[in-house]
Amino acid sequence: MTIEYLGEKVFLAEVAASGQVWVAENVYHQVYTEEFDGNGFSLPVWSKREKAVDYLKNALLVGPTYQPHAVDLKVFTNAWLSDQAKGISELLINPDGKSSRMLALTSEEFQASQGS
Repeated sequence: MTIEYLGEKVFLAEVAASGQVWVAENVYHQVYTEEFDGNGFSLPVWSKREKAVDYLKNALLVGPTYQPHAVDLKVFTNAWLSDQAKGISELLINPDGKSSRMLALTSEEFQASQGS
């Protein structure tokens, strides 16, 4: 088993237990994303508020200040990831919230892990 696999399993278990994911949102209600291959976006997500706070404290993000924002897991899985206009191609998960290293899951992999 690799560290990446274990990190993914911990992330998924924490998300399932809390029933939510955390994203970074600014005062204009824009969610922080990164461009992904010109056809969509990568969305950083966290399983706990504290992990998002740690990441945002150390990240060098341009523009307005971002804050952690909770999104209900069912809304996230059924609405956000299914909305083609949002263009979310992959999720970047950061199990510890302190390192710059992230694991990637496609939107489809995440939805499948949630039984959607």
